[in-house]
Amino acid sequence: MKRSSWQIEKAVVFALILRELKTRFGNRLVGLFWVLFEPMANIATMLVLRVVVRQRTVGVMIDTAVYLVVAAIPFFIFRNIWFRMMSAVDANAGLFGYRQVKPADAMAARTIMEVVMYTMIFVAFQLIFAWMDYRWVPDKPLEYLGVVSVFIIWGIGAGLMSAVAVKKFPAINTFLQLTSFPLYITSGVLIPITTFPPLVIQILLWNPLLHLVELSRWAFFPTYHPLMGVNLEYPLAVGLALLFLGVSLFFVNRQRVLLRS
Repeated sequence: MKRSSWQIEKAVVFALILRELKTRFGNRLVGLFWVLFEPMANIATMLVLRVVVRQRTVGVMIDTAVYLVVAAIPFFIFRNIWFRMMSAVDANAGLFGYRQVKPADAMAARTIMEVVMYTMIFVAFQLIFAWMDYRWVPDKPLEYLGVVSVFIIWGIGAGLMSAVAVKKFPAINTFLQLTSFPLYITSGVLIPITTFPPLVIQILLWNPLLHLVELSRWAFFPTYHPLMGVNLEYPLAVGLALLFLGVSLFFVNRQRVLLRS
């Protein structure tokens, strides 16, 4: 029986996901351990700092560990989708000789893998929080999923644009990799933005990711009050613009991205 184009597409993406799993983790758990270790290390570092200054919570009925996880995991999803999509074409270059395999399939496989993997990490953290009698269920689950979805849109848009840019200007690859840490700090994932002076806060509010981080905590904790001026419309509009530009650039340069660096 002849398969439809949709069935072929699903089979190709699934095969690429399996290949990605084998490439990244192989027969060992070292790769998976590192993925789990990074957010746990950030949380542990922040917890130690707060114990040192004798400040165990960040608000009314808000546990520090949960406060960090509910914003860090969506940010890591955005960042990893961005960087994994950026390198997806080169990593799977040998497969594009097959007519069914396209660069977009490799990017889709990596995006799905990152979302599923970090969803599993998030669930694992929530189970630990439930055992520790911390808050583990979002106060506004649909709003929280919506914020995470905007993070994913940002990751896909940035990934598509970066994949084209790196092919045209290979030297900017390192620069793009280095931008993740400043974004991480200025988005308020690790350091609460309220600790900065008011003038600095007004400047940081131009960062759309800061709005998403604040809204992720607002959706999770009933007692959390986001910064004045935070809204969803701004990061959503910028994210959709990034996605539109990314899709357009990738479509126009779809032959260029197939060239080896």
